[in-house]
Amino acid sequence: MNVTEFWTGHTVRDEPFRSVAESLAFLQWRSDEYPLFHELMGLWGDHAGQTILDYGCGPANDMVGLLTYSGATRVVGADVSERALDLARRRLDLHGFDASLVRVSDPEPAIPLDTGSIDFVHCLGVLQHVSYPAAILAEFVRVLRPGGEARIMVYNRASLWWHLYVPWQRQLLDGHDADLPIEEAFRRSTDTESCPISRAYEPREFVRLCADAGLQAEFLGGYFTGVELDAWRWDAPDTRLAPVHRRFLAALEGSPPMYRQHYAGIGGVYRAVRA
Repeated sequence: MNVTEFWTGHTVRDEPFRSVAESLAFLQWRSDEYPLFHELMGLWGDHAGQTILDYGCGPANDMVGLLTYSGATRVVGADVSERALDLARRRLDLHGFDASLVRVSDPEPAIPLDTGSIDFVHCLGVLQHVSYPAAILAEFVRVLRPGGEARIMVYNRASLWWHLYVPWQRQLLDGHDADLPIEEAFRRSTDTESCPISRAYEPREFVRLCADAGLQAEFLGGYFTGVELDAWRWDAPDTRLAPVHRRFLAALEGSPPMYRQHYAGIGGVYRAVRA
């Protein structure tokens, strides 16, 4: 199954909302469900007068948030899934928003927008699933105006999910995918086992990827999921874990835990500025 086929059949939240109140309540629920998500992603920010691209918009969760709360003049949503775009159209119509939706292609990552036409790119949980992340980052640089900014979330390898939930909770305690290498066990643990691509990036690795595309990026930290924090029962080294995981867990500090002064959740958030 390729990327487009998977995400067409696996659209997040595929039930239409019945009212504006229900739609906005879902946004609040989502913020509450993932500790530090709202803060690290900078939702919704002050974007008065700006044109925003929501790359990988899905059913328009963040488009609705940006149009309701940020003061943006225009928000453009882009996605590979026609099903997601249809759900987004219904959601935007429910709110009475006049917004643009465009379809993008995984094998051919060009974004159908003019050069320098975007002030801010919002990209939540997308680039870890695509075939050509570097090409999409280069497209972000092209469509951003000089000095324009992106806020990007990709899965974080420096996280409780990578070093505790998958190897300890899933593989050792539950015996799930116990014989698989961590990269494959991780892929199967995130967006169902059939998700064709699911990567986690070391922060330095993703910062370099951004730099190669022409974006000056900084890692802001990783927001958490409930299962990560539920698994956070680390009292002493478990010798069944590989040394790399034990070293990471031993280096964590605070509550919720931080690694090298950044929150250690799976939702790795980056602020990137066009150079």
